[in-house]
Amino acid sequence: MGNATEEIRQAYAAVGIKLDSPVAYGTYYRLLCAGCGKMVGNVGDNLLPGMAREIVEEQFDLYASGLLGCACGHQKERTRALDPTRWQEAQERYRRPGGQR
Repeated sequence: MGNATEEIRQAYAAVGIKLDSPVAYGTYYRLLCAGCGKMVGNVGDNLLPGMAREIVEEQFDLYASGLLGCACGHQKERTRALDPTRWQEAQERYRRPGGQR
């Protein structure tokens, strides 16, 4: 794997998502739930340095609340282990109508 691909792999691994084999001429990769193996999305490898980590960080609350990721709940549990306080805040934020504080 190239540097960009390895960076993408590490960023998504933090929230319990595995980077699968390349598809579409090697520029896109399927994202698989590390818990059950179901496909949860795609990502391209033409990201700038640090961008994958930033994307996953910005989506943390969505993974924590279960609005993004696999229905099996693996990403929700991984985010809980990473940052219990932020995980709890996401639960409260997205439990309310409209998702606003």
